Amino acid sequence: MEAGLEHLSWAGGTLRHVDLLLIVVQPTAKVLLTAARTHDLAVDLGIPDIAFVATRAGPDDLRRLTAFAVERGGELLAVVPDDEAVREADRLARCVLDTAPDSACARAVEQLADQLEIRRTHRGS
Repeated sequence: MEAGLEHLSWAGGTLRHVDLLLIVVQPTAKVLLTAARTHDLAVDLGIPDIAFVATRAGPDDLRRLTAFAVERGGELLAVVPDDEAVREADRLARCVLDTAPDSACARAVEQLADQLEIRRTHRGS
């Protein structure tokens, strides 16, 4: 089963309370196809704000992933890079924010949290 779609299609009335849906993408054809389907379903369900977060992305993937988001009327909020620190944290069964707080991945996650807080604050004003 494709990641994400079952949560949208089986959610019943709960999605009417969602004000922002983050769709996680990776620079692979299969993931982008699933993300496109997820986006279309979210639009059909009336979710008002849809944005994208890229993971396992390298510098060469940025243009493609940004274009993917923009083509769907969204934005690429963050790019979490492919980072050895994540694999090392996984081997240790720990969170990368604890094992490598200065890693590129940890910085990207913190920037995403800041972006989400800004959106939440502006939405509430």
